[in-house]
Amino acid sequence: MKYYVVYDLNDNIVAYCDTEDEVVNFTGIDKYNLRRRLKNGFCYYQFKKTYRKIYVF
Repeated sequence: MKYYVVYDLNDNIVAYCDTEDEVVNFTGIDKYNLRRRLKNGFCYYQFKKTYRKIYVF
């Protein structure tokens, strides 16, 4: 079972998501791009004027 954790650039936890659908709702990234970007186990995305990291475990 996979779970997703969203961090800011200072490594503070912003969100914990149990499913891919929760990540899509929280970030606004569509499922296809989310899966493609998470092939390495993490990805960055832009939120307003800052970046955040998504890790999949």
